[in-house]
Amino acid sequence: MKYFKIILPLTVLLLLSLGIFFAPRYIKIGSIECSSQFGPCVLLEGTLSSISGKSLYQTKKEIGSVLSAESTVSDYSIRYKIPGTLSVYVVEKKPKFALSNSSFFALIDKDGTVLKISQETSLPKVEISGSLPNVGEKVQEEYLFSLNILYTLFANYQVDRGVIDGEKLLVDVGGVRVIFPVTGDKDVLLGGLRLIIERLKADPKDSKISKGITQIDLRFKNPVLK
Repeated sequence: MKYFKIILPLTVLLLLSLGIFFAPRYIKIGSIECSSQFGPCVLLEGTLSSISGKSLYQTKKEIGSVLSAESTVSDYSIRYKIPGTLSVYVVEKKPKFALSNSSFFALIDKDGTVLKISQETSLPKVEISGSLPNVGEKVQEEYLFSLNILYTLFANYQVDRGVIDGEKLLVDVGGVRVIFPVTGDKDVLLGGLRLIIERLKADPKDSKISKGITQIDLRFKNPVLK
């Protein structure tokens, strides 16, 4: 009797452990629900729905493989719902700015990864002459530098467009053409531009801009005004 009291709980525990281990291999998943912080997973629904019909174990494994390789997803969680549904929640990366050519826009996150190719966007955009990078690829450092310059200009001066021409970034700020290098210290360049604009507009009656200044070139140690 003494041994029975010891063996019975151990047997129950063993059976429960075996059930937890083997059950996912026999439970069939009939449907997969997917949502993100922005709503339904429109782009992933087709891919995820094709995985259903398999065991819980296999379905979770395949979902993990798909989402880990998905460039637009930064994190995800999977929850089983009785009797045969998996609820997937993904944290989607958010595009911050865009590269454009004559036809399309590459929507890019803060790290420089292309999330999507689109025919339209309201994001701040930098135009390039070459082909756009593919989804999942990282943009060139010069492009990311220029995009971050433009993003700050968009926040401060509502400038939403720039053009990369060779090794310079061209933007128009308040009717003045500003030329940036595509490498360097972003904060120094933007701080210098802010000081110049504030100085030029300190006294509207004596503003150099009103006297014909149409270009600020920040590629040199001492900015060149023309």
